[in-house]
Order: sequence, then structure tokens, then C-alpha cells
Amino acid sequence: MRCFYAVLLLPCFLFSCSRGKNAVVVQPSAPPLPTVPPVSAPPPVFAAPPAAVLQAGKYPLWFQFTDDGPVLIESIEDACLSAAFIPWPLARHIRFILARDNEIMMAVNRDGFICLLPWQGASLQNGKRGSDGIGLYRLPGGEYWQNYTLGSFFLLGEDRKPLALLYRDDRFIDSDQPIPQSRLWTFDLQAASPYTMAMLALDDFPSEKDWNIDTLRRGSDAYWYFRAIRKTEAQPEIRMLRTSDFTMPGEQVSLGAFQSSAKPEPVSAAPEPLRAMLGVIFSESGFSAANVVSPGFQYARSFAADPESGAIAGFYSGASLLAVSASGKAFYLETGAASVRRFSLPALPAGFVYTGIGMIANTVFASWEEQEGYSIGAAGFMVITKEQITESKEQS
Repeated sequence: MRCFYAVLLLPCFLFSCSRGKNAVVVQPSAPPLPTVPPVSAPPPVFAAPPAAVLQAGKYPLWFQFTDDGPVLIESIEDACLSAAFIPWPLARHIRFILARDNEIMMAVNRDGFICLLPWQGASLQNGKRGSDGIGLYRLPGGEYWQNYTLGSFFLLGEDRKPLALLYRDDRFIDSDQPIPQSRLWTFDLQAASPYTMAMLALDDFPSEKDWNIDTLRRGSDAYWYFRAIRKTEAQPEIRMLRTSDFTMPGEQVSLGAFQSSAKPEPVSAAPEPLRAMLGVIFSESGFSAANVVSPGFQYARSFAADPESGAIAGFYSGASLLAVSASGKAFYLETGAASVRRFSLPALPAGFVYTGIGMIANTVFASWEEQEGYSIGAAGFMVITKEQITESKEQS
């Protein structure tokens, strides 16, 4: 039986699997708050300890989303046909991934936020040092989030505040939900749950007047593009707009300009050395496009040498680029290296795909989904150490 390591700190973090004899599960009676390295200003006081401290070992940790958040399962095979297939706007899955400093942040559709960051074990009651690992923080949006679809996730301002857009999606089914009164949501670990933010450019189209903002994205021209829709008895009223500053009202743009804002950027727009690294990976992998998450980006950016090519998911740390295809073929390249290391992430069952990737503290996180056309069944994420994949036998 496979063994895995996850140090749990809260009894409310659920399991749906049997555990091997060597599994480590520690539940101190009084969970310590995380410690952080000394800084010039006092460190923040977290509202609560992490839901779990993850310690990836020889085998991957598999997490599946449920009504109560992510649940540790023993094998990805346990997820097969465990959830009904429903249209993706209604399904619980990792919709967006962002990186900020040493954090990985995930916006989970119909659920809330997950934040992963290094955990330094504090002293326990017996005087021993607690376990180090990756702290998993979950900030659920509650019943409100369960009614709406995630349309965007990005970092804003000098403090790089994470912001997520919620909208009512009625393209797949007729929804009787009202237009969301609270569109923009953020979080920090000093608060126990997500909270709302106002934004003038979007507030010019109030939900009280039935305006639904269903798209918000950054174009390669540095403008933010968004779409406002209001349904009427005759036909929908649609406005496509852009703004360079969210404190200013948006200006209307043509359909062509709005559609062009969704196109990937040319590889030449990527910062060095990412530009060179993409070129090397594209030449050796057979792919010509990549969706890249990086601590240096405000949002996930798409780069393409061929916009018609299928895209791989990438994580750029500044010193290395880690990328994975939907099937799990992976590529790793460090700055200045002349060739790419090829390997594979843990195999997925038929009908499953990898959708995103991130890395912190030598630990790799990859989101996965069970897909059937535009529908999603089971979904979650996988955790494994970088050494376990990059030191494995290289794939041809």
C-alpha cells in the first residue's frame, strides 16, 4: 500500500481514504501559529493556523475537491467517476493559479481561495520542534460563492492584492440567481474569510440595474478589458470596454479589439531569460504556446510562437521554468542551460488532464481535472517533491 505524508493540524480537514502504516498524522491539542523569518516590521498575525501542513515524500499526495474543501485521497484512481460531470462554469475546480513571492494562490470555482506557503514548524508543548512543510490555507467563500462562476484572478497595486471576479453564468443553463451584488473578492491570511472590494470602472455598471460583468482580462497592450451584459426582453445589451486604470471609467471598444485582447502574447514579449527558455522548450517539446504563472506576473500570461498550437502550463521562478502538458509530459529548464530535462508527472487515468502547475520550496503542485467535453467530474491537485520527478528516468 502506498504511503504518504501530510501533517494535519485541524480535525475538520477531511479524509476519504485508508492510510498506510507509515503515514504520519499529527494533531497537537493546541496548534501553534506559524513562525516567519525576522523582518524589519512585525510579522503578520494569521487568523488561524493552516488547515494542513503538507510533506510530500516518495509518493504524490492527491487532493480532490468536495463540498467541504480539498480531501486527501490515497490514489488518483479513487477519483474516477466519483463526481457527476457538470458544465465547467458550475463545477468545483481550480480555475486560476497565481504566484506572489513564496506563495502559490489558487482560485477555486464555486468554492473560494487556497493559499500555499512554506511552514516553519513552531515549538510544540513537549518542547520539540514541529514539522516543516507547506502550509495549506483554505478561505471558503461560503454559500455565496457556490452560486457564481469565477471569471478572473489577478494581482493589483503595489501590494499585489489578489482579486477574483465572480459573475452569473447562464450560458449553459438558465440561472435564477440574481446578478452578484459583490463582484470582486480578495483575501489575506489576517482575515478568516474572503472579503469584497469596490472598483470604479466596474461599478459604473451596477448589478442593481442588471449589469453582469462576465469577462475581465489584461490585454497585451496593458489595458484591462471587460464585458458588461444586461438582458432585456428584446435582446441583450452588451458593452465591451477597456481601461488602463481601474479608478477611471472604461471606454467602449469594438468587438475586434475585445477579441484581440484574448490572444496570446508573442514570445518576444516575455521577459528575459524566460523568452530564451520558452524558445528552447518549444523547439524540444513540440509545443508552441504556454500559459505561464510567475511571482513576477500580475496574472497568468500566455505566450505563443504559434497561436494555433496547443498550450502547456508553465511556472517561471526567475531561475527556472517548469512546464507540463495535459497528459503529464513535463519539461524543466534552468537559466543558462542548453537543454531541457524531460520527465513525467504521475500518470493520470483516462479522461483526466493536468491543467496548471506551480512550485515553492522545492515542492511541485499540479492541478488536475476529469473532463468530458465542456464538463468536469472530479477535480483537485497533486503535490510531489521536485526531486521525485526531475531525478526520475528521463522520458524520450
